[in-house]
Amino acid sequence: MGRGGSARAAWLAIEAQFLGNQETRALHLDAQFRHFCQGDLSITDYYRKFKSMADDLADLVEPVTDRTLVLNGIRGLNENFPTFLDVRNDLLLEEITAAQRNSAALTALLAAGVGGAASGSPASRSSTL
Repeated sequence: MGRGGSARAAWLAIEAQFLGNQETRALHLDAQFRHFCQGDLSITDYYRKFKSMADDLADLVEPVTDRTLVLNGIRGLNENFPTFLDVRNDLLLEEITAAQRNSAALTALLAAGVGGAASGSPASRSSTL
């Protein structure tokens, strides 16, 4: 600002500088947010930092949707977590194992019921008389 400028002109210059920096900061933070990876961070620290970046973007009038949070949060997890196929296979195995447990329990109940009916058969009643 030169001498003789008005307060309004000074305010507009400061506002333009601030808004220009706001857009630049939003661009840099958005790039950091979209490329952020867990690395050696714990899950708690990773998601805390991730959420903090999303909140900072919202403060810069660049809100992040929940869907974007979820997708980028999953994308940035380190290799210590299973792949989609690993998770799917684990769930399929659990489903098969649960079905076998239920089948075995049903067979045991039927066998116990049949055994109880056998002890009430006429042959067993005659031996007790």
